[in-house]
Amino acid sequence: MPLLPDHDLLLLCKTAEQAAQASGKYIQSQVNASYTQGRKSVGSSLAAQVVTAVDLRAQEIILEHLATSIDTYELGLLTEEAEDNQSRLTQAYFWCIDPMDGTLAFTEQRPGYAVSIALISQAGDPVVGVAYIPDEEVLYSAVKGHGVQRNGQPFVRPEAQEATSLQVYDYRAIPQYAAARTGLETWASRNGVPQLEYRTGYGAVRNALAVMNAPLACYFKYPKPRQGGGNHWDYAATRIMFEELGLWVSNAQGQRLHLNHPKTTYMNIVGVLYATDEDLAKEVVRLGSE
Repeated sequence: MPLLPDHDLLLLCKTAEQAAQASGKYIQSQVNASYTQGRKSVGSSLAAQVVTAVDLRAQEIILEHLATSIDTYELGLLTEEAEDNQSRLTQAYFWCIDPMDGTLAFTEQRPGYAVSIALISQAGDPVVGVAYIPDEEVLYSAVKGHGVQRNGQPFVRPEAQEATSLQVYDYRAIPQYAAARTGLETWASRNGVPQLEYRTGYGAVRNALAVMNAPLACYFKYPKPRQGGGNHWDYAATRIMFEELGLWVSNAQGQRLHLNHPKTTYMNIVGVLYATDEDLAKEVVRLGSE
């Protein structure tokens, strides 16, 4: 199939928005309900392993909305709660779905979870991205070349001059990150930023969206040998949003964040980096290489 024209991408974005909202409304209706909970034998953290019946039903709702588009446009599919059927490697585009990112936050009845749907080219570049925050009823969407919308209106970022702190998301208390923390404190002091704020507890999607909404912030995961570090579906929707806003998004080496690796969907080999400031991003890359 040739490259999809803008008209089709915009239609597919609307379809993804409807799917994300329907799934998200269901998710939010289950916050105080009883549901079965289990563990997946993947990933290196509890956040990566926890799964509920709500995740599975949320995925079903999304796939019901996307089924027609998959047939019409001959799209591949990659979704968290199903086996990778490798269609992402044979079709020109594929839907990349996380029915509920941040499941641990959901089970603990606290903010941090979101629905994420993206359309990615076989080359590993998202062209449509949708993220819905169920507990806030906020919908973000982006189509390549058309900017970012928040609840149907153009998204406007806060001015960098408004920054009173550097917000660091998903900070991990391990030696590699301790060194980065010291380096970021030095960077902040050098740039006249009075304080650093370390934020934890969100899923990957909410982390990236929080950075996107902050005057000065970053979210990063350095490479590690152990399987984990998130998957393609954790970063697909927010990558295109950052690109459309002209913000920094890359792997932890500062290179393109490729989202269709033929051998694995895990990101631990290359890591990820989101930042509101290019100089800040380059500092995170430098600190990770030391």
